[in-house]
Amino acid sequence: MRKIVLVAVVMIACADLVFAAPPSKKPFVIKLIPPELATWPRMKATDFGCMLEKRFGIQDKQYGCAADFDRMDWGDACLGATTNYNGGPELPLSVSKSLPSPISEVDLEWEHGELQHLSVTFDRKVSEREVEAMFGLRIDGPKPENLMSVDLQDCALGKSCLTLQGFDHMGAADFECGSEVAAEQPL
Repeated sequence: MRKIVLVAVVMIACADLVFAAPPSKKPFVIKLIPPELATWPRMKATDFGCMLEKRFGIQDKQYGCAADFDRMDWGDACLGATTNYNGGPELPLSVSKSLPSPISEVDLEWEHGELQHLSVTFDRKVSEREVEAMFGLRIDGPKPENLMSVDLQDCALGKSCLTLQGFDHMGAADFECGSEVAAEQPL
């Protein structure tokens, strides 16, 4: 009789282990790191939107993973803001807030479906050396293929701003909008 009771107790104990709820885990927080920002210039808007969706769970219906870059109308430089020429996803505040101090703000500028440049605002003045160490690139030295220029300036009282430029701005003046030449050349 003793053996039967002992077996029953062991079976109940094992059942509790098998059907017990898994231990709770703390939520995993995904953060951006500054060197990632240097990879964004020239990125397609749909690739950026898909990155936000996959890494941060932020789904953008227009620019997310399901969007087809080649089938989208990227607007007309001659018509500017009245078309999707400067369209692209924004960096959500919840994502930009994951960047370490002294970075306080990140602004994105899109042209024809690609990130033309991004601006990083710091909450204080920073030196070239600090920026180079933080972003893993040289301001006056060789740059990755996606970066045309890197510019650090004082942009406000006690603050610095960094611009990571992928390509030159191409606006209405560059396409000779309104002239006969522009009418003959497809965009």
